[in-house]
Amino acid sequence: MSLTLMLLPFVNEAKTCCSNDNHSHSLFEPTCDLCGCSTSAGSFGFGSLKNSNFVGLRYIYQNYESKDGIFENSPISKESFNTYQIWGRVPITESFYVSSIIPYQDLYRTFQDRVEHINGLGDMNVIGWYQFTFYKKQKDAEVVFSVDREPSGHRIQIGIGAKFPTGAFEEELTDRVNPGFQLGTGSLDGVFSLNHGYSGSKIGVNTTATYYLKTANKNDYRFGNQFSLASNVYYSFPKTTHIIMPFVGVSGDFYNSIEQFGEILPETSGESFSGAIGSEVVFNRFTIGANYTFPIQQSLFGDNVEAINKLSVYLNLTL
Repeated sequence: MSLTLMLLPFVNEAKTCCSNDNHSHSLFEPTCDLCGCSTSAGSFGFGSLKNSNFVGLRYIYQNYESKDGIFENSPISKESFNTYQIWGRVPITESFYVSSIIPYQDLYRTFQDRVEHINGLGDMNVIGWYQFTFYKKQKDAEVVFSVDREPSGHRIQIGIGAKFPTGAFEEELTDRVNPGFQLGTGSLDGVFSLNHGYSGSKIGVNTTATYYLKTANKNDYRFGNQFSLASNVYYSFPKTTHIIMPFVGVSGDFYNSIEQFGEILPETSGESFSGAIGSEVVFNRFTIGANYTFPIQQSLFGDNVEAINKLSVYLNLTL
């Protein structure tokens, strides 16, 4: 709850911006900036359940349908976003670490009479994190012989970073119903994130709120600012040779309208709610994970774009 209250001003900003758009929709991962979401991983997050330090590989599949028109028989295109990532979290000090995601995009858009295909390097991001670890309080009558404090299981991490325009942006692709069909946004964007984690003996919770502050690219095209909130609850089943951690979660994403030359483009704000199920399996220093995300409620591009489902699989090596 405290995490949500701390980031409430960002949510209010998104609501205010969208309410000023005459073509906006009711508010409350990905809508307007689909390419930015697939690049930055959106609600899939920046780390594993317990946020250990690691390097790894991750694959993300996203599936959408776009309707070009207001009629029932209007043409429909099907979009498949395939993202291959090198990602990791590297410790610098005991309390400070750096995370990064380097994506390769392979995107398909299928029409009745043709298929569009673009691929190449996407927009990479780098985020610096500072971690606050909380410890159990000492009882008044308790005599402690060890100078080491016992962790409470709670931690808070504050992250500040940037998304770099390493992916190509093609302005002609913005004429489509879904202008997020891009390798990158072409802009340098700020990333501000807050994470709360709790790890008990069996049960754990991981909640992350992230705000993406977008800037205009060289075409004076500016994707809308984005606020994402995701939370997962997991349970640990320790085995002799490995640990199994199934989890369930929810996420929500708010997107401000796209702007070009200072003008708000109609029907480009939106929001979505999603549910998630998945699991991680830990073998010694290796972690294998899978995450399936399904829409609960969404309003994307004037309801002309529909998110079908998303899938993420990854393999990490703990540092």
